[in-house]
Amino acid sequence: MTAPHTLPASEPHGPSGRASYVLQRASALFERAVSRALEPHNLTTGQFSVLEVLAEADTLGCSEVGKRLAGPSPDVTRLLDRLESVGLVSRERDKEDRRVVYTKITDAGRELLRSAAPAVRATEQRAFLALSDSEQRELARLLSAVHGNLAER
Repeated sequence: MTAPHTLPASEPHGPSGRASYVLQRASALFERAVSRALEPHNLTTGQFSVLEVLAEADTLGCSEVGKRLAGPSPDVTRLLDRLESVGLVSRERDKEDRRVVYTKITDAGRELLRSAAPAVRATEQRAFLALSDSEQRELARLLSAVHGNLAER
C-alpha cells in the first residue's frame, strides 16, 4: 500500500491523467489545511472566501459574489444568510429594482477576516515552501492556462 503523501509513479492515462490526479490531490489537501486553519475562527473556507471578496469590493450583488469566488459555491444565498445571521455581512435591496440585493461586509466581518487571514496566509506559505518565488509564479501561470481551458465561455 502507498503512503498517503506518495503519488503513483506510473502514468496509466498519460501525462494529463497524472497532472489531473496530482492537481485534484493537492487541491483536496490544500482545502483541508485551510479548513483546519479556519476552525479556531469558526469560519468555513467558503465563508472566508466570501468575506475576502466583499472586503476587496466592499459592496456586491449576490450573483457577483458567486462569480468572484475561486471555487464552486452552489448556494451563495445560503452562505450569505449564515454570514448575515452572525453579523459579518449586511444586505440591502436596491431602491430602484427590488429584485437586486446588495451585500456588504460589516466591521465585525472585517475584524474576523483580519484575525483569520494570518492563519490562511501561513497555510499558503507552508503549501508552497518547496517552491521558489519564480516557481510559484510559473505554477500560477500554468494553472491559469488550465483554468482558461475549462472556464465557461
